[in-house]
Amino acid sequence: MINDKLGVELESTGPQKPIELRFTDYSINKYKPNFKGKKEIKVPIIDSGIKGLKLKSLKSKGSKFFIQNFWFNNVSDYWTVGEFRKGIFGIKECQTKIVAIMKTHTDDNGLWIKSPKITAKQQKQRISKAEVENRQMITITTAIERFYKAGCPKMKREGTLTGKSIMDVSLHLIGKNKRTAHMEHDDDVYGNGHITFRPCKQFNTKKPESWDDLFEKFPSGHGILIEKNGRKLIGVSMYDHPVFSKYLIEELTPGLINSYLDEHSPSWGTKRKMIYALQCVWHNSKKYMGRNRPLDPTTKEALEVKSCGVSKSKNSKYNKKKNTQDKMEVMWTAFQQINHEKKHPFQAECYMLEMACGKHHTELSKLKKADVYPPGKFDNQYGIDNIIVLPSGTIKGREENYITITKPVQIVLDMIENLYKRPELMQYKFIPWLFPTTRSSSKSWLIDGQINQTIINSKKTRIRDTRECWKTMEAMTGIRGSVPRLFRKDFGSKSVATLGSSSTAIKLTGHTKTSTLDKHYDIHDKDQIREYAHKVADSFTWGKEHKSKI
Repeated sequence: MINDKLGVELESTGPQKPIELRFTDYSINKYKPNFKGKKEIKVPIIDSGIKGLKLKSLKSKGSKFFIQNFWFNNVSDYWTVGEFRKGIFGIKECQTKIVAIMKTHTDDNGLWIKSPKITAKQQKQRISKAEVENRQMITITTAIERFYKAGCPKMKREGTLTGKSIMDVSLHLIGKNKRTAHMEHDDDVYGNGHITFRPCKQFNTKKPESWDDLFEKFPSGHGILIEKNGRKLIGVSMYDHPVFSKYLIEELTPGLINSYLDEHSPSWGTKRKMIYALQCVWHNSKKYMGRNRPLDPTTKEALEVKSCGVSKSKNSKYNKKKNTQDKMEVMWTAFQQINHEKKHPFQAECYMLEMACGKHHTELSKLKKADVYPPGKFDNQYGIDNIIVLPSGTIKGREENYITITKPVQIVLDMIENLYKRPELMQYKFIPWLFPTTRSSSKSWLIDGQINQTIINSKKTRIRDTRECWKTMEAMTGIRGSVPRLFRKDFGSKSVATLGSSSTAIKLTGHTKTSTLDKHYDIHDKDQIREYAHKVADSFTWGKEHKSKI
């Protein structure tokens, strides 16, 4: 009877059957192997319903281990499930572990597609490394979540990315998803961006309370959008990718990253933005990798990113263009006419200031009335009057600068002041921005009947979209083939031509390197190039027409 419970044939004088064990804790615990000079023996376990399950006994330690034989890559092998310890690791624990492994390592036909032995070895190595080096071994998904919870920090400087930059990287990290429809961005006075959450009427979803709440509402693989505004979206974000999101952040290699980048053959510009987004996550995750972290696989050198040969961007055609002075005069007059006709208030004036000083449109749109220091007002960090201070938080290079109030700039400031004499625009005099948006109204500034200063000082009350004014100017003048960003090139090119050198001109343009101004801003049109060619040719002492004497 005892033999039946053990499932073991005792020694007898007659022929012996192969030893088999029943799949019970009692049978395995009572089993005493007869090594007969062997260091280990393996005994099949019956009634388990698990193919290839055996018990391996070691003579040296007197221990017993569950093992499972498997067939992988035309080779027979086995993996160790665990050591049998009564009351700690028995048949239930063994069965649970094997079932979990077989779900991920076998196909629908029960054939092994991955080696559990290799998986167990890798897991053991990861755990031992983490214990030694204090690593947290986080996946791409977790790394992205921690990047947002940390406030989207910059890679090399203190502070966070700007609000616009956060939304740009979000397209590739967590975008093409319902998540970003619940996000609003803005910057503080220092230029550090931050995200606030909002409800979404389109998807009938409530406002997320935190990043944890947002990722809980839309976990990896959920809320993916196929199209947006009638345009089909290609691919998914890193957070939602079924394979890439599961990689451990510190086990990324340039090969894995390039495979993901090339999956949908993005343009050179899009690929560059995807790499930058991943670099932001990597740099924030370095603190979780311990002291002996691997080399950064996201650098352009590691990824062997080549520079763009011929840009395919639709806006690249403006890289070598600039407006002629005659065209600039026509546009200046058109914007004045728009102001006179009371169309697009603050938009035409913003364009005119951009023409007069050559600064970025985004920098000018963030100017406040308090940044203007008219004649006689010296209480600023420069101790001079007749300037418009550009706070460091609004400038691309994060270094303070100022605009000198020249005659054209003063014309624009006078036009802005006259706008407030119109009854319908008087309410915007209380808005701190130099260029407020008329899309907001005094009703939208109220909360519980009181003007809310947070709303007043937010981006909701400053100008952002000026496209309608530009279209009106084009209709009035018939000018085509120009864009607002050319104003900065026009100013830079004219500054070099007037002052005689780029080293002097950068004092006005705000560039840190003369090479940037020479290469990208000092643009020369076809007529100038033709004039240069003739001027140089005329300087030749040779190349004259031969006149033979008769």
